[in-house]
Formats: sequence, C-alpha cells, structure tokens
Amino acid sequence: MKLLLASIAVLAVVVHGLDENVCCPCPQFWLPFNGNCYRYFGERVTWVAARDRCRDHYSLNGRADLVSIHTEQENAFAYDLFRSSAGNTPSGGPPYYGAWIGAYQSTSGSTGPFIWTDGSGLDFEQWLTRQPDNHGNREDCAHFWRRNAGDDILQSWNDIVCGVDLPFICKVAPN
Repeated sequence: MKLLLASIAVLAVVVHGLDENVCCPCPQFWLPFNGNCYRYFGERVTWVAARDRCRDHYSLNGRADLVSIHTEQENAFAYDLFRSSAGNTPSGGPPYYGAWIGAYQSTSGSTGPFIWTDGSGLDFEQWLTRQPDNHGNREDCAHFWRRNAGDDILQSWNDIVCGVDLPFICKVAPN
C-alpha cells in the first residue's frame, strides 16, 4: 500500500510539477525568478563584451542578454545577485563598483532615452539621484551602483562610460 501511495505521489509530481521550475528549469548555474533565469558573471569586461558574453548563452526558449529590469522586485533580485557575489573594487583600479545591466543609449554620446538590449521597453527605472547625466557626453551604458553598504538600500543605477570593466548579469527565458 505504501509503495502504491509513493508511486502515485511521484506520478503527480511528474505530471503537474512541484513548481514552474520543475517543468521549465533554468540552464545549469542560472537562478530562477518570476519566470526568467538569471546569472551573475564576476569577470570584469566592457559593456559590449558583457552583452556579447550573455548572448553566447541559450536556453531552449531563446538567447540570453544583459538583464532587463521591469519591476522593483526584479531590480532587488538582480541587485542581490550582484551584491552577494561581488568582490571589492580592485586596489589601484577605478572606483567603479557595480555590475552591467542591459540599459543603454542607442546613439553614442546622445541625451536620448535608454533602452534595453533585449528590445523590451524601459518601463521601470531606478536611477541614482541626478542620473543619468551623460557626464562628458560619454556615458551611454547603465550599471548597478554601489560605493558602500549604504547604497544597498537604494539599489540604484548609474550611467557610465561603456568601456569600463565591470562584472555583469544576464537573463534568459527558462527551458
């Protein structure tokens, strides 16, 4: 009898799944959140290189891209991926502590709107106060901003020169 009940329970899990990630898992080493999969990469590269590295990854349902963020909850999740994985700014290096996200200006040096690399609309924003400012007409890419632990409360974004080397966060649809 116990074997029969256990078999029925296993069958129910197979048919219905425990949750959305049983039937549609994320690729290996990616974390699920609200129907998408995310991964933090600690390698410090330029924004363009980060975008290209994200696009080298696939799920069964599409190609990954730099993370696009559409809600406060998604922003907090992605920020926590960065914060929990990031090391300190290298000594002697620039004081940039953050991670690339997918927002950018499509025309270099413009003051135009930011868009997401995956083509979705910028329907949520979490800019640091007085940002984006396109300082020196050179800041066309966005990153999570963190100078110290106090910045963790805001989980803000900043615009910066795309050629700075930072870690990055990618996003892809689940399998």
